[in-house]
Amino acid sequence: MLRRILQELAEAAPLALLVGAVIGTAMVGLLTGTEGESSSESLEALVLGSLQVVTPVGVSLIWICRCAPLRLAVAVRRHLDRAPARTAAHWWRGHEAEVAGAACSAMLLVPWFEVGLLLGGLLATPRAGLGFTSELQELTRLMPASDLLQCFLRAAVFTAAAQWVCLRKAAQVKGSEGELARLLADALPESLLVVMGLEVIWLTLLVPLHGTYA
Repeated sequence: MLRRILQELAEAAPLALLVGAVIGTAMVGLLTGTEGESSSESLEALVLGSLQVVTPVGVSLIWICRCAPLRLAVAVRRHLDRAPARTAAHWWRGHEAEVAGAACSAMLLVPWFEVGLLLGGLLATPRAGLGFTSELQELTRLMPASDLLQCFLRAAVFTAAAQWVCLRKAAQVKGSEGELARLLADALPESLLVVMGLEVIWLTLLVPLHGTYA
């Protein structure tokens, strides 16, 4: 399991860094260009928006696009080699480590994506008088520990849900690995919808509820 997590990190981390940098540059450019915000305000908004919305969803989508196809292929192969599970609990005990591994992969990708966002934002709004390292440290101090923890946990939950979808799709195989193309066509869009649905639930229900009882 550790080997697979490290393999997924090696495959997806460069993409997470690149996508994060592109999104960070675009967000800051949009805020400074159309909203008329200053560089400092746009970078603060980038930090807040990344932790609350962009990073958990972005990491999960990158994992789905880069790692889920291989995960699905492995799940299909294991399903064909194993005896059918008698109960849902028995099925879950056989796959809980894979779901946990996907969650760990997502949490390891969060720093890469977040660093990419910050680097992209800083490169888009250079400020005189501050060195690049000083600016990065200043932005890092703007991240509340609670928001950072929630970002890691949400990325893990979203990606674990996507892995669960892949496992359930693999369990539907009755013939051979030749069905993999059809499964991919079903599993990837369904995983994307699950991630987006969880994010909508978080933003519309859990965040207001947390604010009510805070």
